[in-house]
Amino acid sequence: MDRPLRSKQSAIITRAQLDKQRGAFERFTAVGILFFSFAGTIAAFSGGWTALRNELHLAPIIAGIATQLALTAAEWWYGAGRGAWRYRLALCIDSALTTIGYGPLIVPWLALYLTTRGMGEMASPLAWGLIGVVSFLVAWYPERTLID
Repeated sequence: MDRPLRSKQSAIITRAQLDKQRGAFERFTAVGILFFSFAGTIAAFSGGWTALRNELHLAPIIAGIATQLALTAAEWWYGAGRGAWRYRLALCIDSALTTIGYGPLIVPWLALYLTTRGMGEMASPLAWGLIGVVSFLVAWYPERTLID
């Protein structure tokens, strides 16, 4: 016998409320991830996070922002099969710049972690590969989420 669906007395939120908020959460997350992509590109143009932290230079910051704006625009304009090679090229450059920006910050400790787990000489290339994959996802997710 089917029972009618009723709200749980202990619930603090309903599925309908969650469904309404999911889009806003995904947009907020995508914009935050896009920020990381911009920051990685700025770090890449500035010579890394240490150089960026020690002495700010306006030219690499402007170049990083302008480049990331152009790449993001190309990914948004040419995504969804409207310019496959342009989209892929922008996505690859975006990913590479994010990898270059974050790699020197993350790879040393990640390679050390992988070495202690028995990866040996493959630890550093594997760490760079993992950073590359994450950077690709950082470039890909906002475009897939924010553009219909």
